[in-house]
Amino acid sequence: MEPGDQHPRSSRGGRESLTKIRVRLLGGFEVWAGDRQVNGFESQKVRALLAYLVCQRHRAFSRDHLVGLLWPERGPEAARHALRQAIYNLRSSLPEAGAAGLVVSRNLEVGLGPEADCWLDVEAFEEALTRGTERESVDPHHLSAAVQLYRGEFLAGFFVKDSPPFEEWLVTQQTHCREAAVDGLQRLVESYRRRGEYRFGVHYARRLVAIDPLSEEAHRTLMRLFALSGQRSRALAHYEELRHLLRDELGVAPLEETRRLYDSILAEALEEKVATARDPEPIGPLIPLVGRGPTYGLLREGWLRVLAGKVHLTLVTGEVGVGKTRLIKSFLDATTSKRRSCVLKGQCCELSPLLAYQPFAEVLRGALTEETEVAEKVLAQVSDEVLEDLVRLVPELRDLRPHPSTPAPAGVDGRRRLFTAVGRFLEGLCRGGPDERSAEPLILYLEDLHLADHDSFDLLAFLTARLEGPIWILASSHSDALDRDHPLSQVFRRCEKSGMATRLEIDRLEPAGLEEIARSLVGESQAAELARFLEERSAGLPLAAAEVVNSLWDEGVLVTRGAGRWSLARPLTGLGPVKEDVRDLIRMRIRRLPNSTRRLATLAAVMGQCFEAPLLQEAADEHVTVVEVGLEILLRRWLIRQFAYSWTSTRQEADLARWDQGARRGSFEFTHREIRNAIHQEINPLRRQAMHGQVAATLERLRGDRDCEALAFHLVAAGEWEKALPPLERAVERALAVFAEDTARRYCDQAVEALSRLVASARNAAQAERWRGERERFLERMWEVVR
Repeated sequence: MEPGDQHPRSSRGGRESLTKIRVRLLGGFEVWAGDRQVNGFESQKVRALLAYLVCQRHRAFSRDHLVGLLWPERGPEAARHALRQAIYNLRSSLPEAGAAGLVVSRNLEVGLGPEADCWLDVEAFEEALTRGTERESVDPHHLSAAVQLYRGEFLAGFFVKDSPPFEEWLVTQQTHCREAAVDGLQRLVESYRRRGEYRFGVHYARRLVAIDPLSEEAHRTLMRLFALSGQRSRALAHYEELRHLLRDELGVAPLEETRRLYDSILAEALEEKVATARDPEPIGPLIPLVGRGPTYGLLREGWLRVLAGKVHLTLVTGEVGVGKTRLIKSFLDATTSKRRSCVLKGQCCELSPLLAYQPFAEVLRGALTEETEVAEKVLAQVSDEVLEDLVRLVPELRDLRPHPSTPAPAGVDGRRRLFTAVGRFLEGLCRGGPDERSAEPLILYLEDLHLADHDSFDLLAFLTARLEGPIWILASSHSDALDRDHPLSQVFRRCEKSGMATRLEIDRLEPAGLEEIARSLVGESQAAELARFLEERSAGLPLAAAEVVNSLWDEGVLVTRGAGRWSLARPLTGLGPVKEDVRDLIRMRIRRLPNSTRRLATLAAVMGQCFEAPLLQEAADEHVTVVEVGLEILLRRWLIRQFAYSWTSTRQEADLARWDQGARRGSFEFTHREIRNAIHQEINPLRRQAMHGQVAATLERLRGDRDCEALAFHLVAAGEWEKALPPLERAVERALAVFAEDTARRYCDQAVEALSRLVASARNAAQAERWRGERERFLERMWEVVR
């Protein structure tokens, strides 16, 4: 292998991506022929035969040896017949191996064909380890390639019935590969520690602990690296994890050496100043915003209209992952840094509880948290009627102005009154700034607005027709979701006719934009190589480009040079097949996470786009430290961020500083919807159903029916139809209380569906009749209310 290759060459000199047959045995059993995964093996013993032969490709074995290895329980004739059948199955399953076949038999011996074009990950792993430790030196490039190849234990989860000799060989291979991986990781971690690259040291030390979880030496190494990288609190937390692990698994306490290390880190932590957390280790490549000059200019035009005192609607559209949110965020960062503005965010989510007027309810809640003083001033000036209407939508508003009465049922004009109250409150936020003589701009960013409910579109139409003052409604939407009849399209056309709406379509990046990204990361010398790689892997889609860069960073291919500069540690050729879908890129990154972190990410994806850390901990039934560690890993991998109703240009850096200071609670969100969707899509449907039930039980235990919409969503997704009926009925009542008729109808539909399921699954005729009666009574009552 040439220095710097990510995947070592096969024994015949070809790269993995060019070989006809590729066999992966580290972490499981996979065989690929070109782009086709081979699944035609008729039994586990056929797979075992292939694994045994390919791992000893330069040897040939007697038929008697192979028969005794895999079919010792059979008679001689039956065993030889089974071997012949297995060889035939291997040849027929792998026609790509050529006329000679992958497996050949000559005389009484069987082995791998000498001309077989076959790449084996175990062979590549061992070759990379050898090259990484040649002449007693340590080459981190080759060692990191070896570690990347070690996806897990040799033939993990593989079992062959009635074959003790094969099991003995399997255990020997597993031990050999595991010890080799541990040795390589130890050398790699020590190399990064000596060079002061502690972040990478932590990354590989975590891998070491995952492979050898009961090694106190490995845990001490990780604790030292945490401390050296300024994460002393994390080092102390890891000691507690180790203490619990040793107690639960071995019934012992940590060694004296480990306790002394803990005491020394604790002493330093007590003396540590908070300021040290403000200069965290570089945690990943920051990708600049490129190729958006014209669109940026059009956003500026909309902003100037708002500054002139006019209400304006700007709709930013584009395909999934094209960078709509990134563009808007960057523009708002620059805009609000020059002039004080109130920026509030509301978002719409798929695969989430149905909430009436969700984006606008989040905007109002944002006013409570981001502009509390202004919101209090506005609420102090509104009438009791307006306050009561607002409290219908956001009960938390009452905390800013306690009122003895509860919202009374409104008359025929109740919905119009509610919409008017929302408009007055938003206009009040403009006039409630520090300079009451002039209105301050109000920016409402409504993300993924095409996913909103019909009631929200009715409210949007009302507001755009009646609001006054410098209010900018800035919305993003997927272009392919907006046909002519979509409610958002209809609202936009009405605004466009009155000259108060602009639509901006964002396209994929041109090659020049990818070159700019590459140049900003690795400089001129390696920019061309990285730009070509990004163009091939992302096709100009910004989200895909970001995930490719993050993946290179995860693998240690893209390494830091300090001061925000990066470099390619080895050539990018031969880095595996191109992922055709951005979700494949994301799933590839997720699979590299530690098991506990991956479990937390999966449960969080079931909970929703946004999730609360305490609820996640309770639902996962995990120790607080495990959850904090998992969330920290997800944050540092750019997979989640702390949730807020607004953001600033230094958001990521501020998040990290807060994390280093111990701020590991609160609410979080996935950094992109596609990250959550990729994880959610990967979950087995039955497991996903069980996890929804897990979340529902936690919600019910902690909150009762206060969060009835979320409870109904998870119970319906869990298939717990009878339990779902009370929260569904409560959700209907809450939707009707705010005149969200479309939302109420949709909850009615879910309730009817639940009752129909109960009828279909009834154990007897009497029970079925009972549920039919409930369904009819429910339909009759709800029809009267909704009508």
